[in-house]
Amino acid sequence: MGRHTAKAEFRSWENSLDCMYKVLNDRAIPSDAGVAIEYNIPQTSKRVDFMISGYDESDESNIVIVELKQWESLEEVRGTDALVETYTGGAKRRVMHPSYQVLSYARLIYDYNASVQNERVELHLCVCLHNYIRHTDAPLDAGQYKKSIWKRCWPIQKASYLI
Repeated sequence: MGRHTAKAEFRSWENSLDCMYKVLNDRAIPSDAGVAIEYNIPQTSKRVDFMISGYDESDESNIVIVELKQWESLEEVRGTDALVETYTGGAKRRVMHPSYQVLSYARLIYDYNASVQNERVELHLCVCLHNYIRHTDAPLDAGQYKKSIWKRCWPIQKASYLI
């Protein structure tokens, strides 16, 4: 694609893909499921970390859109509905909440892909924070995010965290 990949990004791929290998190494996932890594959403600079596509028991089309993060912790940013604060890129930074990020990818895919709309492909959203330890009242789950992010989901209705 004419891009140079920084060493830090390459390391993050190694760590995240090892995690996804463990997730996909499950007999319940069909061997003919489609897998896309670093899928570039056409006409944008956005890249989806990981996608899995296939058919369910009713022969309906499905795509699972996965946002992978290596964050160990994060803090909520009060007064915002889409930002969190975490250590990334060598410093503590304000970044998009991973659920908001994966939702924005799903919205782009849904809004600008006639096949997804016409064939009624179910989009399932998943955030995988494989170094994050979830606890009661985790900032990741703060009410300000739940109210704002998930009310924007329609018609994308399936979402989960995989931690």
